[in-house]
Amino acid sequence: LQYYDYYRLSQIMSLKRSYLLLWLSTFVLYISNGASITPGDFDEVCLDAISRIPVSPNEKVLLDTQDYQSQNLITHDGGSNIWKSVDFDGIDMGGTYNQWVDLDQGIVCRHRFIACDYNNQPQKNWLVTQYINISDNGVDELTIYMTFSSVTQCACQQSFSVWAYETNVINETGRVNNTSYSDTGVRLFHTTDQGSQTTASQRFTISSRGLYLSVVDGGSCTVVSRILVYYNVCPYQVFNMVVYPETVAPPFSNPQDRVVTGTCVNNSSPISGNLNQLECEVSGVWGVTQVMCSCNAGYENISGICEACMEGEYKALQGVDDKCIVCPENSNSTSVGALS
Repeated sequence: LQYYDYYRLSQIMSLKRSYLLLWLSTFVLYISNGASITPGDFDEVCLDAISRIPVSPNEKVLLDTQDYQSQNLITHDGGSNIWKSVDFDGIDMGGTYNQWVDLDQGIVCRHRFIACDYNNQPQKNWLVTQYINISDNGVDELTIYMTFSSVTQCACQQSFSVWAYETNVINETGRVNNTSYSDTGVRLFHTTDQGSQTTASQRFTISSRGLYLSVVDGGSCTVVSRILVYYNVCPYQVFNMVVYPETVAPPFSNPQDRVVTGTCVNNSSPISGNLNQLECEVSGVWGVTQVMCSCNAGYENISGICEACMEGEYKALQGVDDKCIVCPENSNSTSVGALS
């Protein structure tokens, strides 16, 4: 394997570890509270679904409607499904879609949510998520990404808003109480013709370790085909034999790059005493660096891994390209990692 192959493998393994840790951290909460919590409540079959639209490794996903195999995510007025559809306006003329409804899209792990009651104004149709748990420190900003379309041409509001109930603990009572929520300032507008999809995303600030979100329809006729909530991270990487951990990116509202100090891979040391520092930028991209580590004396670089010199070999000094040397004639080293 080449160095690049090891790097890609390390990224894949890091993502798998992240999913496992998220699942373990939320599973205990799920059992103790009897409520669904994301991330961690996903259906594993959805992670490998052919229909799944991938996300960037720079995005730490908290919620994705593609993560659920159930044909119906939504319950109305007190049921036990993962999401809630609540009609706060009290105007119900008996229409099929007078509040948010989950349509069966016929594709595994794909959902469509529709609300269409524009003739009876004003509307307050709330689509409420499960509890969203934020395990990382330093998350000050989230992004909500949505794909949606207008079902019909109407003289009605062709937009909707997003509200948040920030809480550090699960609160199923507060979840369905609209006075618990604050306006995030997110406004998403239809920008295409009837039937054509609009894709939009906006950021909003947070100050808690968890929240519920609500997509509020004020009287449109809208189909939402995907909801994604995430924050940016600079992903785990090994560069120049320096390991940089996954790091929460700084918010766009305060774009001060975060300086991260990496650690040398096993059996290596920094070159010329550098600090192995690298900047994590707001978009989740690592900055440019010249810092590096090199294998210690007694070890050589094999595809980015410092391997000990075998018996009969030695390496006297630390160095980037220095290889283990076969012992001269009539001499030998009797242990691995020999310096002379």
